Amino acid sequence: MDPTSDKNIEVDDLEEIVIGGDLASLRRFLTLLHPADLAILFATLDRDHWPRVIHSLKVAEISDLMEELPDQLRDDLAELLSHEQLVDIFEEMASDDAADVIADLPEPLAEKVLASIPPEDRVEVETLLGYPEDSAGGLMQMELVSVRETATVQEAIESIRAAAGEVEDLHMVYVMDDAGRVCGLLPLDRLILASPTAPVSSVADRDIRTVRPEVDQEEVAQMFKRYDLVSMAVVDGEGRLLGRILHDDVVDVIEEEAEEDMLRMAGAEEPELIYSNRVFRIASVRIPWLLATIGGGLLSGALLWQFKVSFPQMLALLTFVPVIAAMGGNIGSQSSTIVVRGFATGRIDFHNLSQFLLRELAIGLIMGFFCGLVLTLTARIWHGDYLLALTAGLSMALAITASAITGVLVPFLFRSIRVDPAIAAGPLVTTANDVLGLAIYFSIAWLLIG
Repeated sequence: MDPTSDKNIEVDDLEEIVIGGDLASLRRFLTLLHPADLAILFATLDRDHWPRVIHSLKVAEISDLMEELPDQLRDDLAELLSHEQLVDIFEEMASDDAADVIADLPEPLAEKVLASIPPEDRVEVETLLGYPEDSAGGLMQMELVSVRETATVQEAIESIRAAAGEVEDLHMVYVMDDAGRVCGLLPLDRLILASPTAPVSSVADRDIRTVRPEVDQEEVAQMFKRYDLVSMAVVDGEGRLLGRILHDDVVDVIEEEAEEDMLRMAGAEEPELIYSNRVFRIASVRIPWLLATIGGGLLSGALLWQFKVSFPQMLALLTFVPVIAAMGGNIGSQSSTIVVRGFATGRIDFHNLSQFLLRELAIGLIMGFFCGLVLTLTARIWHGDYLLALTAGLSMALAITASAITGVLVPFLFRSIRVDPAIAAGPLVTTANDVLGLAIYFSIAWLLIG
C-alpha cells in the first residue's frame, strides 16, 4: 500500500478517536506511535484537535514530539503549553535539543523559559546558544561521561552508573589527563572486557578524532563519514573537553546540507523559508536569479538581432539556435552540478582541479564530436547547404566543449572567493552557457558564411 495512504488512514483514525472523546482509546493509540510518526500526523491533524492530543501525552512524550516537529510547528505547539509545562519539557531534553528548540521560539518566550530552567541546565543551554547553529558547537551536547586516565576500569563503570538517566546514547567514555585534555577513548565493549582493577590508561584507545566548536557542520559531517564515527569530542583550543557530537545530529546535517545545495542549484536559498507561507519573502529571494536570467535572455536576443542584420538571406541559420543554446546550457549545468556535489562530499578540491578539468574537457570533446556530427548530418539533409551544415555541427561541438569547461571553472571561481559554489550551479551557469553557445554559433557563421 502507498505510504501516503497509510498516513492518511492514521490521521483519520486519530481524528475519529479525538472527536469520539474516548480518552483511554486515544492514549492507547498514541502509545503505539514513534515520536517521528506522531510528528508527521500532528502536522496534518486539524489544529482544533491539538489540545486534546497534547493533554493525553506525558511530559517526556511532548518533549520527544517537539524535537521532531518542524520549526514553525514548534512555535504553534508552544503557544498551547503553559509556562510550567514548557520548563518541564526542556528539562527532559538533552542540552543540544533544548538549545535547538529554544532558539526557534519567539525571543520573549525563549528568555522567559530560560530564566525558569534550573541554573546548571540554563548554563549549558546558554553556552550552546552562543555558538553558530551550523557549527560543531551548535551541534554538540554537554551530557557525557569522562574519567581521568589514572582511574581504574571499575571507577569508570561506576561513573557510567552515576550518569544513568542523564546521559543517553552512551557509546564510549572520554579519557582526560590531569589538565582536562582529551587523551583517549574507552569504548564500552573494551571497558566491559577489561579487568576491573586495570588502569584506564592501559585500555584506552589513543587514536581519537576531535573537532573545534567553530568548525562548520558540513566539515563535521565529512569527518563522521570519513572515519565511520558514532560520536566525536568537541574541544577548545587547548584540547579541553567541551562536549560531544552524536551521529543522529550528523544525519540531520547531511540531509539539511543536501537540501540546501539542491535549492541553491535552482537559484533559491534558505530551505526553512522556501517551505513557509511567506510568499513575498520567498519571491524576493528568487527575483535576483530571475533578473540574471532576464539579462542573459536579453543578451541572447541582441545576438539574434545581429544574426538578422549580418545574414538577412540566411534565415535557415535560426533553425539551429534553440538546440545549440539548450545543449550548451544543459552540459554546463551537468558539469557544475558534479563539481558542487564533489565539493560537498570532499571528492573535488583545488588540489585536483587540473585533473578534473582535463577529464571534463575530454568528455566535452567526445560529446561535442558526436552531437556535432549528428547536427551536421541533420542540417545537410534538411537544408542541403554544406556550409550551413558545417557551421551548425562545428558550433555544436565547440559550444558543448566550452560549456563543460565553464561548468567546472565557475564553481571553482566562486569557491576561491568564498562564495557558496552551489549558487553558480543553477540559473547562472545555464544562462551564461546559452549566451556562450550563441556567441560561438554567430562567430563561426561569420567566419564560414559571412
